[in-house]
Amino acid sequence: MIQGLLSDPSFIPVTIVFVLFILFAYWQQLNKYVPYLSIVYIAFTIVTALSYNNDNEDKVEGDYEVENASSNKYVTKDTLLNEMISENKNTSLQVESSSSFEIKEYVPKEKKIDDTPKTISVKRIIVCENINFNLRKPIRIRDVFLDTTSRIYCFAGIKNPDRSENISHYWEFNGEPYAKVHMNISVSEYFRCWSYITPGEGSAGDWSVSVMDDQNNVLDKQEFTIEPYKENSAN
Repeated sequence: MIQGLLSDPSFIPVTIVFVLFILFAYWQQLNKYVPYLSIVYIAFTIVTALSYNNDNEDKVEGDYEVENASSNKYVTKDTLLNEMISENKNTSLQVESSSSFEIKEYVPKEKKIDDTPKTISVKRIIVCENINFNLRKPIRIRDVFLDTTSRIYCFAGIKNPDRSENISHYWEFNGEPYAKVHMNISVSEYFRCWSYITPGEGSAGDWSVSVMDDQNNVLDKQEFTIEPYKENSAN
C-alpha cells in the first residue's frame, strides 16, 4: 500500500502544495486553518492508498481466474501442430493450375460515332457595316466596302431544329485563311449570330466569309470586296 502510494504521480505534488499551504497559514497567523488542511490531506492519502490496494487485489484475482481457466485445458505447441497436420490430412485442397487461367488482351471501348445527318442549315448570310443589337438586324448591307470602314460584319441566320451545334465563321482574304470565329448554336428555327473584321491598310482585295459546321463542311458562303479609299475617291 505504501509503495503504491509513493508511486502515485499526484502524491508528491499534492504533498508539496500541502506543505506550502501549512507554511503560508503559519506565516499569515491563520493557525486555525491548519487542522482543516491536515484533515483534507490525510483523507487524500487514505483514499489514494486504498485505491491502490483495491487495484492490486483485482489484479491478483484476475490472474487467479486466468490461471484456473487455463488449467482446464493445457495446449502445447506440439499438440496444436499435430492437430493442424491431422486436419490437413483429412482435408483435400483443390489448387487450380495456372495454365487454366486465360489472360485476355485489353481492348479499349470504341468511341461512338454519330452518323446522324446534320439538319443545321443557313437561311440567310449577308455582309454589312453594322448591327442593330437591340433588334438584332443588319445595317447597311453591301458587297463592296472601303478600307476605312470601322468594321465589316458577317450576319447569319441559322436554322437548327434538332440539337445544339458548333459552327464557325471562316474569313478568307485573297483566297488565304484570315480568321476563324467559333460559336455555339442553340436549337432554334432562326438563330441569329455574327462576327466581324476590322479593315486597315493593306486590306483591299477580294474577301469571303463562310459558315462551317463542326466537321468543316461549308454550309454557305458570301463574297465581298474591300477597295482603298484613295482610288475610290479619285473615281
